[in-house]
Amino acid sequence: MRIVAVVLAVVALGLAGWARQEPNPIPLIHGIASFALPGLGQYLNTEYDKALLHFAVDVGLIAVGRLVLWPLVYSISPWYGYGVLALPHTLWALYSGWDAYTVALKREGLTLKVSPTGLALSF
Repeated sequence: MRIVAVVLAVVALGLAGWARQEPNPIPLIHGIASFALPGLGQYLNTEYDKALLHFAVDVGLIAVGRLVLWPLVYSISPWYGYGVLALPHTLWALYSGWDAYTVALKREGLTLKVSPTGLALSF
C-alpha cells in the first residue's frame, strides 16, 4: 500500500514540474495533480492560501478518521474502517481536483459549461 502512495506522489510531483512550464498548455494537469495530492493543483495555480487549506483539510480528514472513527468502526469489521478513511479523502480529492481544473481553465480563458448533450468548453 505504501508503494502505491510513493508511486502516486512521484507521478504527481513529476506532473507538477511539467505543469509549471510557461505557458501551461494543459489545465488538466492541475486537476490531476490536485487529485493525487489535494492542494498541489491550487499551488500550481498560484493560489497558495487555498493550497494550504486544501492540504490541511485532507490531513485533518485522515487524522480524524484514523484517530476517532477508525476505532469505532474497526470493532464492527476491519473492512468498514478502510471505507471510513478512504471515502472522505476520495471525495475531498475529487473536489480539490475539480477546483484546480476549473481555475486553471479560467486562467487560460476557457470555461467548462454543462450543455444538454454533455460538457462543453467555450472561449
